[in-house]
Amino acid sequence: MALSGITAISGLGSLGSIGSVGSSGSLGSIGSSPGRSRSADVGGSVSVGFSDALERVQKSIDQADGLAQQLATGEITDIHEYTVAASKAQLGVQLTVAMRNQLLSAFQEVMRTQL
Repeated sequence: MALSGITAISGLGSLGSIGSVGSSGSLGSIGSSPGRSRSADVGGSVSVGFSDALERVQKSIDQADGLAQQLATGEITDIHEYTVAASKAQLGVQLTVAMRNQLLSAFQEVMRTQL
């Protein structure tokens, strides 16, 4: 259950973390570098944020896959551990797809804008 199919379809393979944008305070440094424009700073921090989020989603998918294999082979007997990991992975993928859809919708709206 790899995330590469989603990123290949949407073209967001280089994007990532939604949660880190709000929690890390990376947007607080916008405009602090004199040689770059504000939009370049925002775009860079958002891109880095999305990249981090995609990596975390991929890790949660890998963890759920590993636990599924361990459960199938009898290495772990606590099905709740697998259930929680699988639910986290599923929610991460759903959020990623929703964010991709919103980004594509926003991009299409910008492209329809007449100058």
